[in-house]
Amino acid sequence: MPNLDKYFARGGMRLSNFVVSTGVCCPARTSYFTGQLAHCNNVTGNAYDFMRGAGGFRKFWESKLDRRWLPTLLESAGYENSLAGKFLNYYYENASYFPANYRYKPLGFKSFDATTYRAYNQSDTCYSLNGAPCICHTGVYQTETLAQKARDVISSAAASRKPFFLTITPTAPHLAQDDTPGQWFAPEVQEQYRSLYAGEGVTVPKGANWMVAQPNIPRKQQLTYSRGYEAGLNSLYLARLRSLRSVDDMIDSIMTTLKDQGLLDNTYILYGSDNGFHLGAFGLNDGKNTPIEDDVRVPFFIRGPGITPGSVLPYQANMVDLAPTFLALAGLPIPDYFDGLPLPLMPRLQPAYATALGVTLPPGVPGPVLRDANILEGWNGDYIPIYLIQNSLHYKGVRICSGAKLLPDPAPGAAGGRDLMAKPGFAANQVYAPGTYCYKYTVWCQGNKELYDMSTDPYEINNQISTAPSRLLDRLDAVLSTLVHCRGAECRNPYRLLHKDGAVWDFAGTMATKYDTFYRTLPKLQLTECNVIYLPRKELTWRNPAGTFTS
Repeated sequence: MPNLDKYFARGGMRLSNFVVSTGVCCPARTSYFTGQLAHCNNVTGNAYDFMRGAGGFRKFWESKLDRRWLPTLLESAGYENSLAGKFLNYYYENASYFPANYRYKPLGFKSFDATTYRAYNQSDTCYSLNGAPCICHTGVYQTETLAQKARDVISSAAASRKPFFLTITPTAPHLAQDDTPGQWFAPEVQEQYRSLYAGEGVTVPKGANWMVAQPNIPRKQQLTYSRGYEAGLNSLYLARLRSLRSVDDMIDSIMTTLKDQGLLDNTYILYGSDNGFHLGAFGLNDGKNTPIEDDVRVPFFIRGPGITPGSVLPYQANMVDLAPTFLALAGLPIPDYFDGLPLPLMPRLQPAYATALGVTLPPGVPGPVLRDANILEGWNGDYIPIYLIQNSLHYKGVRICSGAKLLPDPAPGAAGGRDLMAKPGFAANQVYAPGTYCYKYTVWCQGNKELYDMSTDPYEINNQISTAPSRLLDRLDAVLSTLVHCRGAECRNPYRLLHKDGAVWDFAGTMATKYDTFYRTLPKLQLTECNVIYLPRKELTWRNPAGTFTS
C-alpha cells in the first residue's frame, strides 16, 4: 500500500499497540461511534440472535444507541457528519421490523450513505442514502464508488466552510458473499490487480504459532495440516493483499481531493480497522473473534496538525478511545459515559487525557500516568447455535502494558523467546517497545485460563498460567474483574475502585507486598455460562459474587 505508506506511515503517526476490545465487526464499529465497550452497550455480536438479541444493526437500533453518541455531539458543535460504506451488519433500509413508511437516518448525520444489499460484493454494492430505497452500482468496484462519495462530501464541506466529520468504510479485504446465505469466498479483486504479485511466491506469513496446538481456544475450526489447507490460506491471503491495493487507490483519491480543496493541512485523518484476522495461527482456518493478537491488535495511523510525521507511538490504545479523541481534537468536552480516553498524541491533548484518566499524583511523584489496562471481551461474535455452545468464543481478558517487569525471561531456546521478534512479515513482531512489557490474562467460559508475556512471547505460545506467581495472578484477576462490569471512569482507571484512597494508579502499584492479603482474598472471576450477550449475573466477580451486580 504505497499511498498508505506515503500519507500515513511517513506523513503521520503509527500507533503500534492499538487493540480492539471485541475483535469482530459490529461490536467494534459500535464502540467506534459510541466510545463504549461492548458490555456497556451490549452489542456483542454481528447477528441479532432471536433468542437473546446479541447484536447486528437491529440490536443497535432497538437500543437507541444513536441518541448519545459521537455524531450528535459533533453536530451540536456545528459539524456536518457523513458516512459512506458499511455501517453495521445486517443494516437494510427496508428491514421487516421497521414501521411502515419509515426511513432510518441515524441521529447526527447529514449524509448517511450506507451499504445495504451485496455489501461484500465489490462490483455490485447497493447503497441507501438517508434511508431511501437503495441504488446498486453494478459493474463499479466499491472503492471507486466510495472515493467519489468522499470527494463529494469534501468538496461540499470546502464550499460551505463548515467543519466536517467523514467516515469511509470499504469492506475490502473482507471475504466476499453472493446471494447464498452463509457462503463466503475470497474477496473480489479489481481487474487491474488480478495479476499483482503473480510469480513472486507470496504466501501467508507463518509465525511461530503456525499450526501450533492451542487447546484453550474452544473452536471447531482447529484443523489438521494438509497441503490443501495451506494452499487455500495462501490464495485467500493473496486476494486480500490485492484487494487492499484498491483501498490504497481510494486513499490517494481522498488525500488528493483534500489537498486540492486546501483542507489537507488542517484536517485530522486516520486509518484503521474494526478487527484483525487470523490465517493459520494455532491451526485455525481464517477468521477473527478470538483474543489472540492476530484478531485484537489492528493497524492504526493518524495524521494532522501537531502530529509528528513518521513517528511511532507504542502506547496501548483502544477503539473506544477514538470518539473521545475526536471530541478533544475539536475542543469539546468528553462525556462521563464514554469508556475511552483521548489519545495522548501530542502535548495539547495531554490535559484532556489527564482529566479523563482521573489520577491525582502525590507531591513529588513524576508524571504523566498512562492507562495500562485494557479489557478484551467476546461473546461468540459470529454466532454459534446454542447446541454448539461448547465451541463458544465467550471470554474475558485483560491486556496490561506496564513499565514493570512481572515475569522472568524464558530460558534460551524455550517457547516464546525474544528470538521470535526477528521473524519478518508478521504483526506480532511490532508488540515490543523499549521499557514497556505487555501481558495478557484470559478467562474462558469453558473454564480455561491463559497468561502470556507479550514482550517475550508475542506469538502466545508459552502459557504461564500454571507457573506464574499466585500473587501476580491474584492481581491480574482482580483488575480484569473490575473491568468486566466497568462503566465510564471505571474503565479508564480500574484502580480507583480497587484502591479508593487513590494510593494506586497503575498495575505496578498493586504489586506492593502490603496488598497481598487483599488481592488473595478477593473472589475470582467466574463465567458460569457460555453466552452470546452480556449477562452480569453469569459473569461473577468480586463486585458481584452472588450474581447481582451493584456499582
